[in-house]
Amino acid sequence: MLDELNPQQREVAQLRQNCVAIACPGAGKTKTIATKGALLLQENASMVGAVTFSKDAAIELRERILAVAGKGVKKRLIAGTFHSLAYKQLQRPGARPLDIASDGDRLGLLIRVMQDLGFDGKAEDVIPTIEKIKTNFGQCDSKSADGQLYHAYQEALARNGKIDFQDMLRLAVEGMQNGTILPYPFTYLLVDEFQDTDPLQYRWIELHAKAGSIVTVVGDDDQSIYAFREALGYRGMESFIKEFDAKPVVLGSNYRCRSEILAAADRVIRNNVDRISKVLRAEKGPGGSVLASRHADEYVEATSAVEALAPLLAKGKSCAILARTNRILDPLEAVCRSHGVKYYRASGASVLSRPEGALMCNLLEIVERVKETGLDAVLAHMGLSAEQLRSLHASMGAELIQKPRAELVELGLPEEVATNYREFMKRLAEWRGLCDRKFYSLVLEGVNEWMLKYARKESAIRTIQATYDVLTRLTGTLADRLLFLRQNNNEPTPGALILTTMHSSKGLEWDHVWIARSEESVVPDAKSTEPEERRLFYVAMTRARETLMISGTSKNFASRFVTEAQVEALQQAA
Repeated sequence: MLDELNPQQREVAQLRQNCVAIACPGAGKTKTIATKGALLLQENASMVGAVTFSKDAAIELRERILAVAGKGVKKRLIAGTFHSLAYKQLQRPGARPLDIASDGDRLGLLIRVMQDLGFDGKAEDVIPTIEKIKTNFGQCDSKSADGQLYHAYQEALARNGKIDFQDMLRLAVEGMQNGTILPYPFTYLLVDEFQDTDPLQYRWIELHAKAGSIVTVVGDDDQSIYAFREALGYRGMESFIKEFDAKPVVLGSNYRCRSEILAAADRVIRNNVDRISKVLRAEKGPGGSVLASRHADEYVEATSAVEALAPLLAKGKSCAILARTNRILDPLEAVCRSHGVKYYRASGASVLSRPEGALMCNLLEIVERVKETGLDAVLAHMGLSAEQLRSLHASMGAELIQKPRAELVELGLPEEVATNYREFMKRLAEWRGLCDRKFYSLVLEGVNEWMLKYARKESAIRTIQATYDVLTRLTGTLADRLLFLRQNNNEPTPGALILTTMHSSKGLEWDHVWIARSEESVVPDAKSTEPEERRLFYVAMTRARETLMISGTSKNFASRFVTEAQVEALQQAA
């Protein structure tokens, strides 16, 4: 068992005191704590606890420990997420299971609470506020708007005999603090991804350490990217070291990245001040590459990325394109579609699956006379009500036609609506004429312009633009293009190009990684702090095993992180 670990990993596995293992990207931290858990159980530790942040990670860790230690010790191993372990602490023998509010329950209660208090806005938008207060032990100014909302929501939960997901951990901590709930009798406690713990999770660990559990936490302050969720990061790791005289051990051997990639990432992260100092070693050695490129716009950039990675995918290599936000992935998805490249949008919904995209496709089929009817949804996009549409059909039948304004007004349409209807029918006739002469680009341009004119939401505008961008990059009739567009090549299958955000990429790795829109005002994002953004960029860079391309457009200056990485420029924007 120990023979498979390097000296630093072995030290963590053999320590029998409180320990903080600072694990760089690709350091084999799961292997290290799984080995330690197995050793402890083989040494007849009375009970070992293992805590992770997700159910899947907890199952994997449990299975890896038992694979080494043997199934005979499984009764002495308790592995789970913070919330699942807290839930078990709250359960009373013989009592009914706790009633946990579903997402729908929570939204319903919040809507009623906001109505009662006379608060405007969407219930979905106040959930982060509620969760932030619970993360901080329910402490808030009861006279403030947030405080009133929180207390009214908690009262509503209580009236309905429910608690919500965040309450599980909060109530378990409260119970341990006031003595009504006992900590788990862990001899040893192992905690993964410790940098992501919030104050409530930290307190849960702290109470177990004070109750006598010997705690090993594993994490990397340089990969703390959830400050918006109150993650403690560096502060939590430093605090734990000082409070429990925990021994810090740096796991600096990276088994993932080539040395060129790791060195560039290290140059970026070293510019953060509040961090645990560490020396990184690329065990795979040299042989990789890190390049930067600049492009005229996001579609030129997306085309370059897809065309560079497609041949690598064909050779069986794993490839991903990472972006700071979901929105940046829209042009990349559009180019994947137009190039027929199999991809999987692993973060955020496909912009091409939204209603406005389907509506544009239906309108184009009507223009090309693939369909003769079906204008109701198109006219509804323009603002016609169901009643107005019924009046039109009562007068004209199934197929709507052009009519004088006076006749439309007589049918009950307001003058502005009648004018808009006539304008649309005129445009439809013009588009059909252009289509007959095979001027498809002019048809697409006109339909796109018309649909954008009546789009109200930002998401609708993005969908219309993305659909237009795909169709203009295809060739053939409108029907041919629509057939190609509707092919489902957005599936999580082997060989798919992964499109995802930097946040969602954490914990994953690929042979070849392309980071898009690496520009000032994009990353770092002004809504976040520079140290947090630098950590996020570091996480993105260290997802790559063999090659890393960092690109941007000429819309903004290159990101300061590209300069810090000292990356060789492949090309400059025109």
